[in-house]
Amino acid sequence: MKKVLVLSTGGTIEMLQKKSGLAISPSSSMDVSSIDTLPDVEIIVRKYLSLPSPHITPEIMADIAEELRRIEVSREFHGVVVTHGTDTLEETAFMADIHLEGTLSVVFTAAMRSSSELGVDGPRNIRSAVRVACAEIKNPGVTVVLNDEIHAAGRVTKTCTSNISSFDSPGYGPLGFVDDDRVLYHRLPIWRMNLPQGPLVLEGRVGLVRTAAGFGHDVIDFLTNAGYRGIVVEAFGRGNVHPDTADAVERAIDSGVLVIITSRCHEGRVLDIYAYPGGGVDLINRGVLSAGDMAGNKIRLFLMACLGRGMEKEQIRNMLSSL
Repeated sequence: MKKVLVLSTGGTIEMLQKKSGLAISPSSSMDVSSIDTLPDVEIIVRKYLSLPSPHITPEIMADIAEELRRIEVSREFHGVVVTHGTDTLEETAFMADIHLEGTLSVVFTAAMRSSSELGVDGPRNIRSAVRVACAEIKNPGVTVVLNDEIHAAGRVTKTCTSNISSFDSPGYGPLGFVDDDRVLYHRLPIWRMNLPQGPLVLEGRVGLVRTAAGFGHDVIDFLTNAGYRGIVVEAFGRGNVHPDTADAVERAIDSGVLVIITSRCHEGRVLDIYAYPGGGVDLINRGVLSAGDMAGNKIRLFLMACLGRGMEKEQIRNMLSSL
């Protein structure tokens, strides 16, 4: 019999309808009746947190990742299902993915609808996640399971505010699916971003700046002057910015700030192709690092962990070189 831990952290999946709207209360709990029918699986439910996902900070994400690492080392469970609010689920799952060794099956799931709404999706998502946690697949990394789809933590994102099919991996698609009779994998990730083993310490002074027409340089200057140690810039297209933003990036780098460029596009890599002022070639020459096709919110967490670990720029560059 396989032993699976369901670790709850809050979110819509635990919320109840009140007069003022949906909220978590001390009496809130998940509906886990859907997993009672799974044969040959022993389920243990443990409440770890009870927070709406916008309240989950990077520090709390690190705590969750450390707890999962302790469980991984203990080898007490075949797998762990983490229930989480949808707004920041992709970031917590990614934090766990870069920290865990990969010997424990960890699956994140959630609900887009509370138990008070019609068409509630939480119970089925939990059941599907438990089935994925029990699947005999060698080191797929941390996965996210909603709407019967299995996604890699490094690629998945929330694409819609309300639809139950919100979670997707733009440009890549799901790793597989959960059907009525079995779990079906069609592909596996060929890479994972892994931090060196050790305590997960975060540098909090890492910012994320999304560029827009005529906007971005003043925010970069503000973060630089405020003592930030790292800035992730979501640039246009292939990784290009306005010349004023490029100048602000250079000022940041000259002040000792590590700057990483990614794209605000949902798909595709940043690449040093354009040589005009503010283009990718220009930015690389000024000393930025490239994040390939990774999302800005995830690369920010990665950079927080790298700087918190005391890693130097060249070490971080080497870790990003495969993207």
